[in-house]
Amino acid sequence: MTHEVPLIATGGRHFPPLPASAQAAILLPTARWTPMARSVIASLIGTANEETVVLVADNSETPEKREFLERIRALNPYIFAIAHQKNVGGAGNLSYLFEWCGDLPYCAMMADDDWMSPTYHTDAFELLRGDAKLSCAEVGSTFVDIGDGKLVNVSQAAMQGATPAERLPTWRPEVARATMYNASRRGALNHALQFLAATPLHGLTLAEDLWELNRLALGDFVSLPGPGCLVHYPANGSQNGDGTQRFYELICKGVGLQFSFVYFTALSTAVQCALFLGGSHSPIADPLQRAVCAQQVFAKIYAAGFLPMVSAESSHAAARMLFAEHPRALAGYLKFCAPPYSLQPVFAADVVCWFIELIEVFEDKTPPAPERLSRRFAHFVDGLMPGLLNADGDC
Repeated sequence: MTHEVPLIATGGRHFPPLPASAQAAILLPTARWTPMARSVIASLIGTANEETVVLVADNSETPEKREFLERIRALNPYIFAIAHQKNVGGAGNLSYLFEWCGDLPYCAMMADDDWMSPTYHTDAFELLRGDAKLSCAEVGSTFVDIGDGKLVNVSQAAMQGATPAERLPTWRPEVARATMYNASRRGALNHALQFLAATPLHGLTLAEDLWELNRLALGDFVSLPGPGCLVHYPANGSQNGDGTQRFYELICKGVGLQFSFVYFTALSTAVQCALFLGGSHSPIADPLQRAVCAQQVFAKIYAAGFLPMVSAESSHAAARMLFAEHPRALAGYLKFCAPPYSLQPVFAADVVCWFIELIEVFEDKTPPAPERLSRRFAHFVDGLMPGLLNADGDC
């Protein structure tokens, strides 16, 4: 058996074959070449086996790291690895990994700066195998280090019910999105991955939330006690400020949005999660369930994620200055960020139109109008939920 780590050309979709015995994959997207990254990768030598493979996709463009991965494969050939010739970005790297494991029943994700005990995922895979009602599971505990050296247990409580609408009330979007690292059925992520590939704009925790919502649309999540644990160290800038600059560079800068849009990225997530569950990419078949769940999720994310960023009096004063030359955007801000709307947020065309107006205010005006981000997003919305906007896909 060769221990080679293939070098994948930019945009290439060559996937090294996996053994027929493989049932589950632990996915490790990595770009760092640090002692911590080496330690995390090496720790998986004791986890990978003929049933649970580890798939590593390296974005570092570092020859020494590729050689390191080949040495790791020599120790455990059930750790499979590739190296991208050029950095394809975090989303591209993750997309590659999910496509690579697309034929396996189960998968889970690991970060190259986190820590996991050997049985954390394998115990959860075993639980999934034994209960067809489950789409996602945790056996053990999940902790987050928020930057002050204290570990906070963020294990999500069980989310169970006969329908998606019964499972969603206990979903907590304000909790650190560590459930993205839990073991799940691979097929319970397909709709979320399709949505992420189609949307022209991401949002704060959008990918994590979509993964969770896709799972909950299709089955239960359970969390059981066990010896395993995962420690998540979010690189969110909390040690050096509020992380706003990092969020801007991750979400806004590459699509041509001005810095101030970063304060509306949680709104982007609220709108798009409602579009996901209520629209044509939804994993929910029943139209009534779609509508109910879209409203549930929008209200939760809007209240817990977006409003705390914009509801203070100082924020209102800043908004008046920011939107001084944009009266429609200001009118929307004053309507949607204050009572009575803020007390009971409702997903409807008017709030989507305000969000599109915000994109238009902050977008790069260089491209011709039909190619601007605001127009592309409006067409995206119209494709997901025809009739939500007007007949021309406008507000």
